[in-house]
Amino acid sequence: MSKILMGIMAAMAVGGYLYYQTAVVPMKNKLEEQTAVILAQDLRDQEQKATIAAITANAEKTAAATAQLQQQNQQYEAEMAEYLDIFRRHNLAKIASARPGQVEIRAKNRTKEAFDAIEEISIRISNPKP
Repeated sequence: MSKILMGIMAAMAVGGYLYYQTAVVPMKNKLEEQTAVILAQDLRDQEQKATIAAITANAEKTAAATAQLQQQNQQYEAEMAEYLDIFRRHNLAKIASARPGQVEIRAKNRTKEAFDAIEEISIRISNPKP
């Protein structure tokens, strides 16, 4: 009777071992793989969130810079309209023939101011501040 009992216990031990090897070990491996996949997905999600935040910040900076440039452009257009209006209202040929010395000095001064402004703008464009 004890041999039968020992045989049953041995069979149960072998069956338990086989069950552990065929059912539990693959589940553990699968669980470890799934954990690794979840960790990789979490890392990917964090990277995507960081990228989205960087893109959003960059878009906000770009929008602010664009708004500022539009405002400057409007100011320049207003100045241009003012200068064009001055040229429309005055007959420069008539004024120059009436007072040539005065017009020549003013023209030289204004031309120098315009070229200096263009030079300053060119320097700022070629050497932007970070």
